[in-house]
Amino acid sequence: MNDIIRDYIEQQFLIEFDESFPEDSDLFKEGVIDSFGYVQLCRFLEKEFNFRFQENEMTGNVLTSLSRIREFVRQKNSPAVTAPAP
Repeated sequence: MNDIIRDYIEQQFLIEFDESFPEDSDLFKEGVIDSFGYVQLCRFLEKEFNFRFQENEMTGNVLTSLSRIREFVRQKNSPAVTAPAP
């Protein structure tokens, strides 16, 4: 999962995560992603990891860095989140 997300961001937004641009860098403050790119990223994550964003997740500033994106996707794909209610 980690490499898929990282590869997508690096290819789509023409950046490279390294010592000078760590994975916890704010992609918005650094000018990497704008609102259009954010929507593209959300659609990619939904398709790639088979989940749907809730409105509050789309507007809750949860996808600001690669680190936070990974954590969010882990939570969305955890059994506690995806398991049907008894």
